[in-house]
Amino acid sequence: AWFERWAGVLGGAAAVLVLAGLWLFFQEREDYEQRDLRGRTQLIVAAEEGDLERVEYLLEQNVRVDAGDDCQWTAMMRAAAGGHSDILVRLLDQGADINHREKSGYTALMGAAVNNRLETAQILVERGADLDIQETESGQTALMWGVRNRNPDMVRLLLSAGADTSLTNRQGQSVRDLALQASAGEPSARLEEIREVLGCQP
Repeated sequence: AWFERWAGVLGGAAAVLVLAGLWLFFQEREDYEQRDLRGRTQLIVAAEEGDLERVEYLLEQNVRVDAGDDCQWTAMMRAAAGGHSDILVRLLDQGADINHREKSGYTALMGAAVNNRLETAQILVERGADLDIQETESGQTALMWGVRNRNPDMVRLLLSAGADTSLTNRQGQSVRDLALQASAGEPSARLEEIREVLGCQP
């Protein structure tokens, strides 16, 4: 009887320890997904700041790769927009959705184009990103952003990958229209190069 009583006590203690361990495990997991005032997870913050070591650590904890912040920007999108090529590649290898759209319809490729991040844009193109998605606010594509930013290298990259030049934004403007409009207002060598790449005629 004495042995059975102590066996029962020890068994109960073991069960409590197991439950306590599980509770600590899930509490720790919850911390990794904790969000800041902008709704960013730790992974999004690390990607935005270019902290590859932290990104690697968080991925080892099996955090959600495609978690979005308050505007639905993911870690992969922040890496692309910030020009953090090594982190971008790591997140794509981890299965990040390359064509994820934030709440205004922007994609990682648009983020790279808006911020003139040629290297990350090239990675996204090579990985098969959709070139012709249009954001929902004004209907711009990544190629249109390349033109608007007067970035001939970005325009050349997207054109060589097969971006559609016939698409129009909500104002009915194509990339050629945007290039001609910009050069009429303030001529520059960069705009002249873009017009040449697009085959524009004044």
